[in-house]
Amino acid sequence: MTRQEQAKQQVREARRDVHRQHLVEAAERVFADRGYEGTRMQDVAAEAGLALATVYGIVDSKEALYAEVHRVRGRALLSAAATAAGGLGSAWATLRGAVRAYAEYLVEHPDYLRLHLQESQPWALHPRFTSSEQSHLWKEGLDLTVATFQAAIAEGSIIDESPMLLARLMIADHQVFLGEWVEQGMKEPTSSLVARMLAHLERAFAVQR
Repeated sequence: MTRQEQAKQQVREARRDVHRQHLVEAAERVFADRGYEGTRMQDVAAEAGLALATVYGIVDSKEALYAEVHRVRGRALLSAAATAAGGLGSAWATLRGAVRAYAEYLVEHPDYLRLHLQESQPWALHPRFTSSEQSHLWKEGLDLTVATFQAAIAEGSIIDESPMLLARLMIADHQVFLGEWVEQGMKEPTSSLVARMLAHLERAFAVQR
């Protein structure tokens, strides 16, 4: 391949990456507004300002596009929580840091949050997800949460109960807090919502001294 051909290929790949990112963002909005079943690929193409043929050149089905939204946002969500929790010292501080980052990310991406809530699935109890990507991310997030609870129990900062049960109870709490935030018009400041979630975390799970 000549240098000129390589340059043209790089331009095509860069354009494709831009289209993919733009498509994911548009799909996220449409899925949040209409739900998975109510969304057509034509709707997403129109929202993205792309030809339908271009959309199908990036993803081959609505299911694949839905999975891509979750792959991009879900992976970023887990990364944000893990980064925020890293190096905080105690398991209790790690848990608080992860909860803060998790809530802040979802509030900053309300369409992704609404998409989750619209599925009407119990986040804590083996949700019946539309895509396998969601299942993988959910399992990874649950395993990390359980491990953090195990460490917090060992250090004596969390009540001595099944780590899996505690993790699932906390996840259910998050669904209620964030669902209520959306129902009430997403008007409460992020700092206030996070403070209430952390206060509940302490009341529900921390060893009272």
